[in-house]
Amino acid sequence: MSDDKLRRAAVVAAPVLVPASMAALFRFLSRRLPPRHAYNIGFLIYWFGWCTAFPIWAIGPKAAARLLMSGRRPEISETALLLLPVAGAVSSELIPNRKGVTGPVAAVMIGTGVVNAVAEELLWRGLFVHEFPKDPLRGAAWPLVGFSIWHLAPQIVLPSRIGRWKFVLGAAFVGSASTVSTWRNEGLRNCLLPHVATDACGVTAARFRLAMGD
Repeated sequence: MSDDKLRRAAVVAAPVLVPASMAALFRFLSRRLPPRHAYNIGFLIYWFGWCTAFPIWAIGPKAAARLLMSGRRPEISETALLLLPVAGAVSSELIPNRKGVTGPVAAVMIGTGVVNAVAEELLWRGLFVHEFPKDPLRGAAWPLVGFSIWHLAPQIVLPSRIGRWKFVLGAAFVGSASTVSTWRNEGLRNCLLPHVATDACGVTAARFRLAMGD
């Protein structure tokens, strides 16, 4: 198998490999480390391994950077769609838990929001649009399934208060908005800020990362 075919095969397999490998990793770490350390280390491996190193290996650093900076101006309806997950995160997570937001918590919320959003958009949207620009199944629908299911993995350590599968459905909604924008506008630029804003509402996760869980 040529290198190009190997890379493309790996991309197609990623929506299975990422959730499966990360679930195994979080389970392994949770048995050997305190929950906070298991959670943080697991995410670091996800961000810098799967979400960064893997796309750069698959398509190269220049193509990865180009995806993050490209994208046509979205239509009003697309902008509204991108803002819906932000409104949902503000109403369901940020406002109910606002009393738990201290300076350090806010810094972690914003920092992890930026890293997670940029990394995930590169892996789950940009990589697949680059590889399959004319194939809505492999270029959009299939990675959306993987992105959604991946959100079960970190819940091995920190289960969502709303329930595991409800959280997965929420992630699918966020991913759907980004998928539509990326697919229609051929780039990630438009969906980065809404994804950052959505993820930066995570008060519960930020407090957990700092060992400030209630």
